[in-house]
Amino acid sequence: MSKKRRSPKKLTRHEAPPASGESRAIESLTVFWSLCIFSTLLMVVLFVLLRGIAAAGQWEEGPYNAMTGFSTLLLFASIISGSIGGLLTPIMQSRRKRRAPKSLILAAAAIALSPWFLLAFVVGRI
Repeated sequence: MSKKRRSPKKLTRHEAPPASGESRAIESLTVFWSLCIFSTLLMVVLFVLLRGIAAAGQWEEGPYNAMTGFSTLLLFASIISGSIGGLLTPIMQSRRKRRAPKSLILAAAAIALSPWFLLAFVVGRI
């Protein structure tokens, strides 16, 4: 019985470069940036929903019930995530060979700034 010999070409694995021609670091930065912006959007939407539900309900526990406290925690987390995403926006744009569309950058900037506007609104209301 003879054993099949494998050619050395099949044994080595070469990793293909990204299809866009960007380096792995830039691709990772882009993914991290998009996750920051998306998580900020999600937390802002949840904050607004929870505050709306808390305002619509007539609870006896006062204005600082558990739902309001959790929504405040979401606002704090969205401020951190939005700030990171906002700071990464110009860095990502300057490093990439193929830049993102202006509409996407403007939407990301609006999402990154929205927690700060909500904070100003909440503090101004108290």
